[in-house]
Amino acid sequence: MSIAVGASPQRRQHFIEIQNNQAKIPTTLLYNVKTPWNSTLNMLEKSVRLREFTKDWLQTYAEFTPLSSTPEEWRQIEYILEVLQPIRFWTL
Repeated sequence: MSIAVGASPQRRQHFIEIQNNQAKIPTTLLYNVKTPWNSTLNMLEKSVRLREFTKDWLQTYAEFTPLSSTPEEWRQIEYILEVLQPIRFWTL
């Protein structure tokens, strides 16, 4: 999803505009980086925070709907975060 949002300035801007009235600081999704493990943690945390905005963005860019996560996938993400978040303390 982050690649779809970030693929063009217009898509990125639209994603930020969706957040304008609801988020203190509008932001975009993060890309996963293969080298530092905590980039996955950061990406997943931000995805959860921006979940509702992603749904709104998909109303305009419906061709990317297959990239959206199912409720079961969101539960799996929450479980992964429960495991990874405590590890952050020991690795920073």
